Amino acid sequence: MKEIIEILIGIGCVFLVGFLISLYNNMVRLKNLKKKIIEGYGQQIDIDELDIKMNRVSSYYENKCNAKIIEGSTIVDDITWTDLNMDEVFKKINNTQSTVGQEKLYDMLRRSLYDDDKLKNRDRLISYFKENESDRFNLQYILGKLGYSKEIYTSNCLFNEDFNGKNKLLKYKILSKLPVISLILIFLNKFFVLPMIGFACLNIYISLNERRKNYSTEGFTYLIKVINTAKKIKSLNINVINENLYDISEDLKKVKKIRRKSIGSDPNSLISEINILSEYANMLFLSELITYEKIKKTIIKNKEYLINIYEFVGSIDALIAVASFRESLDYFTKPVLNKSIDKEETHLEFREMYHPLIVNPVANCGSFEKSVLITGSNASGKSTFIKTIAINAVLAQSIYTCCAKEYASSYFKIYTSMALKDNVLSNESYYIVEIKSLKRILDSVDDSIPSLCFVDEILRGTNTIERIASSSEVLKSLSEDNCICFAATHDIELTYLLEDKFDNYHFEENITDNDIRFDYKLYKGRAESRNAIKLLSFMGYSDEIVKRAQERAEKFVCKGKWQ
Repeated sequence: MKEIIEILIGIGCVFLVGFLISLYNNMVRLKNLKKKIIEGYGQQIDIDELDIKMNRVSSYYENKCNAKIIEGSTIVDDITWTDLNMDEVFKKINNTQSTVGQEKLYDMLRRSLYDDDKLKNRDRLISYFKENESDRFNLQYILGKLGYSKEIYTSNCLFNEDFNGKNKLLKYKILSKLPVISLILIFLNKFFVLPMIGFACLNIYISLNERRKNYSTEGFTYLIKVINTAKKIKSLNINVINENLYDISEDLKKVKKIRRKSIGSDPNSLISEINILSEYANMLFLSELITYEKIKKTIIKNKEYLINIYEFVGSIDALIAVASFRESLDYFTKPVLNKSIDKEETHLEFREMYHPLIVNPVANCGSFEKSVLITGSNASGKSTFIKTIAINAVLAQSIYTCCAKEYASSYFKIYTSMALKDNVLSNESYYIVEIKSLKRILDSVDDSIPSLCFVDEILRGTNTIERIASSSEVLKSLSEDNCICFAATHDIELTYLLEDKFDNYHFEENITDNDIRFDYKLYKGRAESRNAIKLLSFMGYSDEIVKRAQERAEKFVCKGKWQ
């Protein structure tokens, strides 16, 4: 009996030490969380230091697309998103505290809205979070305790109809009790120590093995935490949230049984609040697997309510991140957007607009009611300029924020065709990829909503004669349809062929004997200078190559044909 008592005391000491260590670690974690929230708000985010798996971040958006959840918006398609480096723009904005927050922020940026009320509701929340530090901190602290899910695709459990596999709940319940029963039997015979150790090892093995096969366990666990987080946020009773976000009160009532069933203890208890249930306890008593089996069918049945709750919590976290993003900028403006009834009303104008990813960017102004051709020498700023407009157009119709001093435009569908590559897997050449990209823009144009498209070096993948002939007709078609097109090109011929359809603008450079300087400012009219041959000299090419190239170019200009 004495040996048994010593064993029990030893086990008790181990659990007590584990409890105290967990308690201390949790106190340190919460202290660091508060520090991170306070110090991180309104600061520039160094995206080079981030390690974000974008396939995880995008999973909620992808799930909604597969479920055909439209929300009165059009999608910023994959080509446009990639052309504009929008993953990096997302990272620049992403001062969220949770998985659900960053997933919702990504989803927001991928959807261009056409609804004044929805955008202004978002703006009222962003402005409130920016101006009310105490409420913002309390919300971020709640969201920070929710934190990030270990599951790769957290939101999958909200959209799947079938989770496969037969119910193992009874088996798990029996196995979870065997270590405890063995512990009690030690009082009768000390040799029951071995079964207790054996059952503990078996349960840990089952837990680890099932976790590898079943991705949804962590997703379900996190979803329960999202429900509890929503309840805490609602308890703060912040009027601006109640007035500008969907009211989830009924949704919380519908899922009350899920929350109670799956937690297994009072969700407001000390243990739940400070998350003392360690990873080993979860594995030893199979609590995560039991949780999974209890609620998987209930999740499917109530997914409509759960998606609303997910949206609610994620939107708050995402919009606080937007407030932080606004605070980090040198200046920003709220866009003035209007619905254009016909092509003559379509417009885009801005003052001192800049690219959010460039350090010390050069700002530009512009006012456009028709399509635009932009010419200029290499590295003069053409591509960056059209990307700047496109990115700000996306931000205007998603987070109601523009990197400019003034921005006014029609509502647009936004498309680009810029940074294309050969598709090796489908054996498609650059030219095939490019004409497919342009075709998707042509096909998207209709009378309902004007399109805003951006094309960089159109049809560069083919010969000069066919490029200019085809480019002029494609661009002409876009300009005549319900579309404003910005096209950057080196083909000066296009500026003459399309001068009745496109306004001409250009970028300039200042060339000296040993340097080229760019001011990156937009000027009216077509470019009159070239610098490609001069750049050969600056990059160390021999004088003979540079001289002959220059002579050949001058002969072509004089005679109109190559010799």
